[in-house]
Amino acid sequence: MSEESLFGIDQILDNLKSFWSRAGQTATTERSISHACLSNLIIYTENLADEDVLSKIVAEFVQKHPCRAIVILAQPSEKSPKLQATVSTHESSIGAHHMVACEQITLRVNGPSLDELSSAIQALLVPDLPIYLWWRGVFLNQKALLEKMLPFVTRFIYDGVTWTNLLHTVPEVSNYFQRFAGTVAFTNFNWSRLRPWREYTADFFDPGAFQKEIWDLNHVRVEYMALPGFEEGYRFRALLYVAWLAAQLEWKPLESVPDSKTSLLRFRSSKGATVETELALLPQSSPGSQSIQRIVMSIQQPGHNQDFVIERDHKQHLMVLSTKLDGTSSVFRTVPHADSSNADLLYRELGRRVRNHVFEKAFKMAARLIPTI
Repeated sequence: MSEESLFGIDQILDNLKSFWSRAGQTATTERSISHACLSNLIIYTENLADEDVLSKIVAEFVQKHPCRAIVILAQPSEKSPKLQATVSTHESSIGAHHMVACEQITLRVNGPSLDELSSAIQALLVPDLPIYLWWRGVFLNQKALLEKMLPFVTRFIYDGVTWTNLLHTVPEVSNYFQRFAGTVAFTNFNWSRLRPWREYTADFFDPGAFQKEIWDLNHVRVEYMALPGFEEGYRFRALLYVAWLAAQLEWKPLESVPDSKTSLLRFRSSKGATVETELALLPQSSPGSQSIQRIVMSIQQPGHNQDFVIERDHKQHLMVLSTKLDGTSSVFRTVPHADSSNADLLYRELGRRVRNHVFEKAFKMAARLIPTI
């Protein structure tokens, strides 16, 4: 169901009340409808083509996490002021006789009216519930609006894979982490999509496997593919993986050797050994190929070579973990694998109850490294 109105807080709230009143009146003994809400989810975009995509993402997300969604379709460059709202609901069945419904408020905002947006959003929030803000695009382009919204936000989510000029933007983002460290938990979908690679890396070095060998690693190669025009974002995802590994193993950065295809970064391990890491851009194997494809962690010593390999098998939809010791290979594990949707990533990140200190530590390390690659 949907209902459109000129922007006005009281009118929007009245519309929401009438939605649930009508829902209650239409319920029968055979079919009931409940209004559920666990949080507030704000989504900001300046791409009007996102509207249908975001409605589908919200519909998928609320199946797992009922919330009030506020979708902002902003056009900062438009000169004429405009604030307009559409109220709609997403419904899902629980059993044969019960429906759960959540509301979505879509705000269309032009140029000068952005000044009123922060106050309008606060009036529309469900009180005493967490407030999540997912910013699509480069939030550094709207610093004035961002800094009005961050003080009332619980968690801030963005996706840096489409960003460019990362040499300058990554340190700026890192500064926001520092400024709002006491109040806002930050996360990045570039990081979230690394989760399987981090988990499978840890699998090798669990107790009973190769627990001691992890401290002797001295070479890491991360191979990735990128869609044309997005090489920077996908390289940064590979860099985030190396930064996470370096931060966890207490490696200290030494130097880097940048190259158009491969970036070589050197570290000093906690044992005092030199560790070399490579970020290698591979030719695309198919038009849609993207992101990390293979990671090789190695111990390379005189008379002893050992590899720990994580590799995607696209045909079988698997992640294959294997080891290679002095030329002899063996499969360690095979794991079913499929890329997560944006709704899955949201659900995973918003399920976290505390700040992601591991991410923040890795991002800080990546910000330190990015000027060198």
